[in-house]
Amino acid sequence: MNSIVARRTLLVGGLSAPLIRPAQAQAREIQLAGATIEMREPILREFMRTSGARVRPWMNPSTQARMDRVRAAPVDVITTDAPFSQYGFGEQLTQPIDVSRLRNWSKLHPLFQEGRATPTAPIGLGANPGTMMWADAGKTKVTFSPAFFQMDSIGYNSRHIPAENNELSWGELFNPRWRGKVGLYAIDWLGMLDAVLGMKALGLINPADPTNLTNAEVDTVTDFLKEKKREGHFRAFWRTYGELVNLMTSEEVWIADAWWPVVIEVASKGIPMRYAVAKEGYRAWCNGHAISATCRNLDLAYDYLNFWLDGYAGAEQGKIGYYSTVDTYKPHMAADLQASLYGGVGRDGGSFEERAARIYAWNTRPTNMGYYTEKWNEFLAA
Repeated sequence: MNSIVARRTLLVGGLSAPLIRPAQAQAREIQLAGATIEMREPILREFMRTSGARVRPWMNPSTQARMDRVRAAPVDVITTDAPFSQYGFGEQLTQPIDVSRLRNWSKLHPLFQEGRATPTAPIGLGANPGTMMWADAGKTKVTFSPAFFQMDSIGYNSRHIPAENNELSWGELFNPRWRGKVGLYAIDWLGMLDAVLGMKALGLINPADPTNLTNAEVDTVTDFLKEKKREGHFRAFWRTYGELVNLMTSEEVWIADAWWPVVIEVASKGIPMRYAVAKEGYRAWCNGHAISATCRNLDLAYDYLNFWLDGYAGAEQGKIGYYSTVDTYKPHMAADLQASLYGGVGRDGGSFEERAARIYAWNTRPTNMGYYTEKWNEFLAA
């Protein structure tokens, strides 16, 4: 794994820099609004090589900021997730994508065609791309084209925290035995979702939809978190990849709602860090691409979306631990990485198919986002 990219040191809001212009690219240029986790140099250079176009990337870690950039600057394609693709579409910042123009669309995993990995797997709650990305009843148009995804769980230090068969409940985040050694993601709507998954597992709350709490349910969660904070339960509220890597490597944090690449990097430093099988199911997310309503070169935008479904980009994202939404990655990925990432060989959590069948909820932008933010900030300030 490229540690420079993995640490996300380039997550600088508003970074905009043209890459090398191919000699033949005088008339073809695409403006991208994305994040460094996918605007990686090998991927952009390969797109320029195959398309003959110049790429102008604008990078910001906030999906909201990337969507809002369409209001103020030229943007052709925006990297987004399912919930923000709906937001952008509703705000008329993006346009419907015709799936007949996406040549590998039929190869999308069932998670995205049907909303679940197998006919017997649960339909993931919340912003499930397979149930909410469609822009028409006939399923001929979508609000975004899913490109790469992952299922998030709990990272834990096995030197201090036992886990039978590597399985932990989300409720383990609030086990008083780990007081002072717990990390929680500090972003309002995601930290709140992980917290409510833990509280639900402990029987402390039973919301109709954990991904979209009512104001009263938000109050219940924040009151609980404030109490845990007063008890000294949390060591840190982490915001960035590198921050959590450092906290776990120093063993200041033993357990956290973590990203899989974080756990891999910490383990590579000799710390017995593992990634748990989530007892209640995984929290999943998916990133892909929306076409802006003001796109200046629609054909080139579709070229970019197709490039992401052709295999090379999916294989490159596999190097930093993310799954491709289509299986076209295989000719571009080393056999040992395929065996580990997709086959589960030597990897916590088992195979890709086993993990995909255990998704409980998807990252979701709640309808009362403003109230989430208000109460979350109140909790952090308490």
